[in-house]
Amino acid sequence: MNHVFSRREVLSLTATALAAKVASAQTSKKLYAYVSSWTKGPFGQGGGGGITAFTVNRGDGSFTQVFKTGPDFDGLNGGNLCISADGRFLYCTNEMPNLGGKAGAGGGVLSFAINKDNGSLTHLNTQPSMGVNPCFIVVDKTGKRVLVANHGDFSKAVRVVKRNGVPVIENPTDDGTVSMFVAKDDGSLEPACDVAVFERRPLNEAGPGAAAHSVNFDNSGRWAVACDVGADHIYVYRFDPRSRALADGKSFATPPGRAPRHSAFHPRLPYFFITNERESIVSSFHFDSKNGDVRPIDTAPTIPADFKTRNMLADIRLHPNGKFVYASNRGHDSLAIFKIEEASGKMTTVDIASTQGGNPREFDFEPSGAFLYVGNQTTGQMVTFAVAPDTGKITPGARIEISKPACVKFVEM
Repeated sequence: MNHVFSRREVLSLTATALAAKVASAQTSKKLYAYVSSWTKGPFGQGGGGGITAFTVNRGDGSFTQVFKTGPDFDGLNGGNLCISADGRFLYCTNEMPNLGGKAGAGGGVLSFAINKDNGSLTHLNTQPSMGVNPCFIVVDKTGKRVLVANHGDFSKAVRVVKRNGVPVIENPTDDGTVSMFVAKDDGSLEPACDVAVFERRPLNEAGPGAAAHSVNFDNSGRWAVACDVGADHIYVYRFDPRSRALADGKSFATPPGRAPRHSAFHPRLPYFFITNERESIVSSFHFDSKNGDVRPIDTAPTIPADFKTRNMLADIRLHPNGKFVYASNRGHDSLAIFKIEEASGKMTTVDIASTQGGNPREFDFEPSGAFLYVGNQTTGQMVTFAVAPDTGKITPGARIEISKPACVKFVEM
């Protein structure tokens, strides 16, 4: 006898089928990793750079190479990457001072379309970055605006001026800048529509000039926060994805000599965290998304007290669950891991773990947070670490050789 389904049973079956279809779609998605590489020589010289794409094994976190940019991009000194929220486009900085071989041209910003079927990249266009050595890039939630931090060069130029009738030599440094680009519907970039220039250090004042090393959006998407690793400032710009200009920035001084480098915002709470390149400490701050104000909260050391060799901090990331913050040490060659006190934004040391290689420049989590990936730049490998979500501690696993890895980003397709 044939069973007659009730309305409730039909609805239940429909919901079950829909859930099964969604689950099937999620498991069928591939996870891709994109890794940029520096060239063999310094800042765009010597070849060997570019971008490599990998599929990610969700079981053990291992990488399998599926694509690499061709010989035309061997001179791409891949400093930093970002991927649009819809996974269609990838943007990369070309960290160099002389784009196209033209002295003083600065660096470049490249746009690529991502092939969702196989992860390959198609170059769309390149624009001047409006500064020297662009080292950080982000795209906003709408995919319509791209921001780039231009560090500047380390060398100084000679400028002769007269002071009280006496000729003297001044040595100005390159400007630290944050440039804004409009991303068109096809993913290509228009020329820079605005450039914010960091405050120049007076030539008669000791210390390095301003140098932009990162720019990030806060969780509201209404503010852009940039770090001045040269002259020790945090800049905050009001942001509107419909505008072609960054609003006038607020400047917050950090203690001299710390060199704030990279920032990371908490996924839920009003905090952000910064690595200080010239002092081996991480700083936490309160961020007011209503007015863009910054208030310091806490600092924590990233290396053991008895480590006296030179160490420079680099990247910083929060675990997707928001419980832990990680910072990379170049010199000690480790990741410092801290538990975040959610009520206050203060930090407690969990571990300082070896990155299993030299000079960990940047690192990131894949979307689930089960694995963390570190690019050891001087020893040439990406190392996979399994992450314990309850303690934040990491365990090394798979690794793959890759020349001078600089940045890694993930996308599900």
